[in-house]
Amino acid sequence: MTPNNSTGTRPDERRGSEKKGAAGIMDDFTPQSVGYALPEYLQSRRTAMRRQWVVQVVALSVSACCLIGAGWLLGRINVIRKEKQLVIDPATVKGLPPDLALLGKLGTFRALAIDWASIRADRFKDEGKTYEAMQLHQMVCALAPRFPQVWANAAWNMAYNISVMKYSPEERWKWVQNGIKLLRDKGIQYNPKAVGLYRELAWIYWHKVGDFLDDEHLNYKRALAVEMEAVLGAQPVTVTDQDYFDWFRKVVDAPRDLAKFMESDEEVARLVFRLRDVRLAPDESLLEFVAENFRPELREADLLKDRGEQDTLFVRRMGVLKEPQAAEALERLLSAVRSKVIRDKFKMDLDYMVDLMVKQYGPLDWRNTFSHGLYWSSFGNKVTRGRAGATPADVVNTAREIFFSLQSMITRGRITLWPDFDDPFASYIELSPDTRFIPYLYDTYLRVGKEQFGSRPGFKEGTPGPNYMNGFISCMQNWIELLYLEGGTENMQRAENYYVWLRENNPHPDGSTQEQYLMTLDEYVMGGLLDQLQTYKVASAIVRQFINRSLSQLAWGDQRGSLANLKRSRLCYEFWTEDTKTDPNERRKMQPFRVIYRDEIGSFMTRPEIAPLLKARLWRELDLDPRQMTFDGLRPYFERLSDAQTPPWDVLKSFPEPPGMEAFRQVEIETRGKRREGIEEGEKPN
Repeated sequence: MTPNNSTGTRPDERRGSEKKGAAGIMDDFTPQSVGYALPEYLQSRRTAMRRQWVVQVVALSVSACCLIGAGWLLGRINVIRKEKQLVIDPATVKGLPPDLALLGKLGTFRALAIDWASIRADRFKDEGKTYEAMQLHQMVCALAPRFPQVWANAAWNMAYNISVMKYSPEERWKWVQNGIKLLRDKGIQYNPKAVGLYRELAWIYWHKVGDFLDDEHLNYKRALAVEMEAVLGAQPVTVTDQDYFDWFRKVVDAPRDLAKFMESDEEVARLVFRLRDVRLAPDESLLEFVAENFRPELREADLLKDRGEQDTLFVRRMGVLKEPQAAEALERLLSAVRSKVIRDKFKMDLDYMVDLMVKQYGPLDWRNTFSHGLYWSSFGNKVTRGRAGATPADVVNTAREIFFSLQSMITRGRITLWPDFDDPFASYIELSPDTRFIPYLYDTYLRVGKEQFGSRPGFKEGTPGPNYMNGFISCMQNWIELLYLEGGTENMQRAENYYVWLRENNPHPDGSTQEQYLMTLDEYVMGGLLDQLQTYKVASAIVRQFINRSLSQLAWGDQRGSLANLKRSRLCYEFWTEDTKTDPNERRKMQPFRVIYRDEIGSFMTRPEIAPLLKARLWRELDLDPRQMTFDGLRPYFERLSDAQTPPWDVLKSFPEPPGMEAFRQVEIETRGKRREGIEEGEKPN
């Protein structure tokens, strides 16, 4: 029987086809061999698979190129991140403290910890638990060291909110200092390009310490001034600003590595060894001892007589420091120690300090709080330029604090200080105008205004721009008054130039000249000043205020400033009395100017906060007539004051009787009348 062959092929052909295997079958199974084409969807799938493979290869190639490029750019990116303050630069802050490094690893739990600590800190503050509140504020700062606002909030709480809860000037000043130190020593160190922190620090110096908001503002000024005088030494007697710059450059040019300097300088090394033998280290304690006992007005004999018998250590210290052969080495050592204290304690850049004075703003007195406000606002403006995320408001507000500080230097930049190093709050301090800073502020307004608004349409050359215009005009009106009343050819010329500027650049909205600028400079100045003299109380206060300022400046040897303020007082007095000469109302009449002057001398001499040495100086500088008028009334006080000194003063030498007193007593009786009390307030007629 023949096998069933349903396929119609021969057996040998079947066996041959079986031997071909799967590969052969696939080769034979083609559309041409069977007359069959792949369906369209299968053909599309095959094409897509091929394309997918190409895409994967291309993607892997591009990824590899991107990784290589990222690695190549990583170094530059890290540099930019540090420059733009997007990360903490360990090289800048010398490594994070362990507590910050540990708290930084809390991850998302940090937000909960910050909320909890902030709420607890506010609660502790309200409950009067100030130290617990401070610890929690510090914890919040440690949890978010790269967030500038937490530092600003903590410092504000300490300097403003917690300080006013205290009652003694020592406690209040300590908390103001805590706020300053938090910003200066930590916040800015971890966020060196955060412009808001510089602005906050400058504001505390300018507003909290410098302004009149706080009841203890004078004590803050005293404490800061005494601290800076201890560090820098007594202010030198200088004739020109360049003399002052040269004095400060000794500190700037001193060696910055104190330890290495003491090892390399043999004379200094020997002096340091001897100082340690009398318990004086080359640090702030040495500066304080020198500042307290090496003042030019103090006589060594009096110091030794006062303290020598009871304090042998004091005698030994003075013996070492007063050796003539060690004088130059001592000066070099003091300059190096001062340099270190300013850089390490106050975190200030010495090179920028001297640049600020010589090239920008003039002879800044670093005992004055406004100098510190000016330093931190201008330094912050310098180092934060180009910071990522800085807003125009940050830039404008920081510039405004520069203007505020300089304007305060103009109105209260000249500081008169008689320091008490044992009790800084008992020191005598007075701040008076210093017109030397007017040209610097004028130039600063124009320079900053052009930098910020010079490219805008409508900017007028020679003006500070629209954002600063109102403040600039207000300041300029004050400058004209100060320059005019101080007098002198240069001051008068500058006042006239500023007056012309106001006439040309401050018109009415319709472009016409304001009426106040159509009068003479004399009429303009006296009109602005004398407009305030509308009541007896105000007029009398202004007249006496100028006299007191004149006496203070005369006691410190500033004869030019003293005469300028005496002139102001006379102008105000004459303006008031002009309308009261024929007035039958006695309530509105002031005493003769000589009598007012006499009374203010008596008031100045008997004020307990004024140093006795200043009173003796003033007595020697006064003209004969005011001394004759006041001597009889002050003689008992002079005797008690001289006896109270240690050692007692010779009253005949300290406050000698003026010549011609017998004749004066007979002839000038009527001018030495009694002080008039109970004069009621009246108003000037329109």
